[in-house]
Amino acid sequence: MEETIFLQGQDARQFLKTWFCESCLSSARNWAELDKRGNLEVPGMYDERGELVGFLCPSCAKLDNK
Repeated sequence: MEETIFLQGQDARQFLKTWFCESCLSSARNWAELDKRGNLEVPGMYDERGELVGFLCPSCAKLDNK
């Protein structure tokens, strides 16, 4: 299951510094970009209960949805 997560302001900036793709382990700095308002849209990764457990880079999110 994949769903887009929206991050704003300080949360978005902190995401770029600390998070990574749960699948390929690539740093978020390599694949996430702030929009002109300083916000992010990133694919979330969920467990079988529907709980958010991490984030996926766009490449891994595409592979996960196939």
